[in-house]
Amino acid sequence: MKELRLNAYAKINLTLDVHRRREDGYHEIETVLHTVALHDTVVLRETGQGISVNCSDPSLPQDQRNLVYRTAQLLKETFKVERSVEIDLTKRIPAAAGMGGGSSDAAVTLLGLAQMWKLRLDRRQLLDLAARVGSDVPFFLFGGAALARGRGEKLQPLNPMPATWMVLARPPLEVSTPWAYRNLDVSSLRRRPETAKMVGALVREDVAAVGQLVCNVFEDLIVTAHSIVGELRDRMRSLGAFGAGMTGTGPTVFGFVPNEAAARWIAAELSAVDRGVDTMVTRTFAEAR
Repeated sequence: MKELRLNAYAKINLTLDVHRRREDGYHEIETVLHTVALHDTVVLRETGQGISVNCSDPSLPQDQRNLVYRTAQLLKETFKVERSVEIDLTKRIPAAAGMGGGSSDAAVTLLGLAQMWKLRLDRRQLLDLAARVGSDVPFFLFGGAALARGRGEKLQPLNPMPATWMVLARPPLEVSTPWAYRNLDVSSLRRRPETAKMVGALVREDVAAVGQLVCNVFEDLIVTAHSIVGELRDRMRSLGAFGAGMTGTGPTVFGFVPNEAAARWIAAELSAVDRGVDTMVTRTFAEAR
């Protein structure tokens, strides 16, 4: 029985800017993305009948509503694959947290099944298939750092950060991405990311500058609706984080810190103040390309 075990890494948005609404209903975005060491585990096993998904988080769907299921289904239908697959999904990336867990799971499922089923897909084919599954999925095919435009499918690889410790803090709430885009007034944004400067900071491997340039246009909207997001960001900064902000459409807040000890101390301080907040310590991560 063939089996593949793969890591699906989470992401943060170092910057996130939103422009016009497109004719297809999506918005044009510009975002600098980076993978972090926090990851789910996806096990692909050639057994059973059709497609089956087993997930460690019982609150998540295990049928066609799950992106890994839809990815396997897309490959089977596109390439007339008759083989079966059982997918075991161990979740560590929080769901609905702005960290791309579902998209990352889908990307490694796409890569793994292409290998298992010997589909011999080139980069263009992989990117096209990934974009059909979801806007964030193309980035996770390669990870590291990238500038993404369009819906997120137009990717420019960037120099990844040196391994940098960070704190993640997720308050006990969920933010609907469609709600966030509907309520974002692009014409009256108070602050936009300086994307070119962020790219330059990554090229220079200037971690301090990266921290200073963190910017997400959704942050003011989400903080107005959920003040705890702003409180977590401000607490991280006051406790010594040299850069802090919200990832995706929230609600997770991340902060860069000098070392692991500082990260664990800040995480403990945040947990002590508000026990409803889920804190994690991780670091930026990029696989060798």
